[in-house]
Amino acid sequence: MPHQLELLFRPQSIAVIGASDRYGSTGRAVFTHLLAQAVAPVIVPVNPSHKMVGGRKSYESLGDAVAEWHTDMAIVILSADKIGGIVREAAKHKVKNIIFINDIEQPNNAIRSKLERAAEQARKLGVHLLAMPTMGLMGWFQAAPMKACAYVGQSGSIADCMQSYSAERGIVFSRFITLNPHTYPVSTGQVIDFIASESDTTALLIHISVLDNARELLSALKTAARLKPVVVLTTLPDAYQEMLFEQALERHHILTVNTLTQFFTAAKLIHTGIASRGKNLAIISNTPQISALTLKSLPHTDLVLTQIAVATSRALAKMLPHKPEGFNPLYLPADSAPSVFQAAVSQLLQDEHTDAVFLMYAGLNHSDNQRVAKMVAELQSQSRKPLVLVWLGSADTPEVRHIFNQHQNLHFRQPEHALHALSQLNHYRQHQQQRHRVGAFHDYAYAAAAAGELHKHLRTVLPMSVLPTSKANVAHFLAALNLENQTASKKNHDSTLIVQWDTQAHFGQIFTLLTRHKTLPLLPPLTPEIVAKALNYLGLPVIVWQDWLLNTADILSRLPEIQSTHIDVLHDVKRGIVCRDVKLNLQDPNSVSGSLNAFAPYPHEYEQHIVLKNGETVTLRPIRPEDASLLQRFVAEQSETSRYYRFMSKNSKLPPALLAQLSHPDYQREFALILHDATLNPLAMANYVADDHGESCEFGISIADHLQGQGVGTLLLGKITEHAQKQGFKRIRAEILQENEAMQKLALKLGFVLSPHPHDREIMNAELIFA
Repeated sequence: MPHQLELLFRPQSIAVIGASDRYGSTGRAVFTHLLAQAVAPVIVPVNPSHKMVGGRKSYESLGDAVAEWHTDMAIVILSADKIGGIVREAAKHKVKNIIFINDIEQPNNAIRSKLERAAEQARKLGVHLLAMPTMGLMGWFQAAPMKACAYVGQSGSIADCMQSYSAERGIVFSRFITLNPHTYPVSTGQVIDFIASESDTTALLIHISVLDNARELLSALKTAARLKPVVVLTTLPDAYQEMLFEQALERHHILTVNTLTQFFTAAKLIHTGIASRGKNLAIISNTPQISALTLKSLPHTDLVLTQIAVATSRALAKMLPHKPEGFNPLYLPADSAPSVFQAAVSQLLQDEHTDAVFLMYAGLNHSDNQRVAKMVAELQSQSRKPLVLVWLGSADTPEVRHIFNQHQNLHFRQPEHALHALSQLNHYRQHQQQRHRVGAFHDYAYAAAAAGELHKHLRTVLPMSVLPTSKANVAHFLAALNLENQTASKKNHDSTLIVQWDTQAHFGQIFTLLTRHKTLPLLPPLTPEIVAKALNYLGLPVIVWQDWLLNTADILSRLPEIQSTHIDVLHDVKRGIVCRDVKLNLQDPNSVSGSLNAFAPYPHEYEQHIVLKNGETVTLRPIRPEDASLLQRFVAEQSETSRYYRFMSKNSKLPPALLAQLSHPDYQREFALILHDATLNPLAMANYVADDHGESCEFGISIADHLQGQGVGTLLLGKITEHAQKQGFKRIRAEILQENEAMQKLALKLGFVLSPHPHDREIMNAELIFA
């Protein structure tokens, strides 16, 4: 099934509205480029002022062009006040894709208002509308004929810098996209979704300066980062917004960089495909003075000089024409033969204690400079360890750089940049090792019950546009949070902790912790690890505050009636956590039309108690990150057959990446349920994940052996199928082993159609298409 944006990226016919022959005009530049690149079989100009453009018949309107040519896309090169009319005309003639060329990165209020109206109109009419600068269109349709990194950015100037840097170093991109984002129906997140789904995209470099839809963007980045490396540079308009966004990226284990240098270095590191092996560095140089300066920079990185193995030292001593004073750094005379450099680098790459080799070379002999470069450059393909090359001064020539680009070497003009690149590579390695960690369990049963009781009380005063904040409301609120009032001490007017709950424009609800000297906003939903890290930052004891904060945040997340609150609390040794002051602002939840939370909230409305056929009452609820230990225990307790049917593996332990994915569902595009008894014994699990194109999803179900055949599978598959339809998927599917007859019968019972897998005889495809 094609992606919903397929024709936006690969149109077969394009109408260029505003195409022109006028010299120096954007209409001429865009139309000429599209023709020259042959981006579509049919490209027609639309301009009522011209009968011909570029030697082709020009049409007076989009309707006239559509009457003669089936049109997949319109590219609009007109002023902002015309885009609304074009959207209406496109919808009338069933042209579903529009690219608006807009070179103004920060439009004034008048233009912004026109763009917002056009975007809302396009959304209502089902038109895929987005905007980009002229240079963005130049890269929109160009896909490299090879596997490579993709670039998606929101600034023409940063994109131009990246293009210049990459061209000089031979770096190619599978796609190079530059957007001019706004509140358009096609968001940056949707574009990233499409690019990440392309098989030729091996990694993504993303620059974000505008949050056109924070939740879609974060969801797209999370999905992409599960499959391939993703590096993000942010230049958001204010520090608070940037802090929250970086916090969200960290939550999804997405790598971020902070400078253009780091961004460019990331492009080079991804292009070479070289991975870090560790922090132990060996240095070779024929310039001791510059090496001394480099060693001064080393302590500012996480790299260390390695202790060369004895066997390596002996081998180096034999091959060198002199006895060096030390072997790390290894100083070679300036007149050493090219073969000596090659042999020394090769030996250090094989050293068991060395994780990376760094060669600095300075020379005045032009032919030797190239010979050494050629002989050393070839060694990278023979080793998995990073080889970093720095040719200094007159040794750094276009010919040498061409050699390094041919061999996809890591090469730099300054040794400090090389060190920082190695450090950045090591940071990526550490990040990758930690991204699949799972956290501790927390039971939210108390929070669910307390929120339910408070909701019953608040519901009695609905519907009202503004709910009264009475003493009774406050009393019930404090009771739900397990707090009691305490009169402030005259000796101490400083609170231990202030908790605030309010809403921010781009990120939705914010849970903020304030102490006397520090403030830390957090994005719900929280986890034990997030709260523990926050408390350590604030200097508060985790054992005292963690559970109360987790429950408080969860209760607030469940109650849309609470618009905002300010709670002044302290820890009393005898009485626990007590309240000194509280301010509570309520609202009618039916009148709320604020921004969506950055993270799709935990869908607590799907929590329910169920009575099984054997009479046992169990809990069915959506999965949380804190359930990782339950999921691991559940799989370990299953039979080998059950594990094989679900995961096509008999291993009693889930791989870290799979466990992290199952326990961290993205409820923006996924769904996952767990069934457990009153003692938190896991009994069953079910989930689905979206396919690459976003139109369908794939499900999986696993049930404890002693519960199979008791209707649990029917219940779970019914629940996730119903939710998939609500979430807008057009179909739900699964791959079922031929021998798993019980699962095939269950699928048939619920209306799925079974068919043989086209490439594997041992698998049946099950598919349900929603009407």
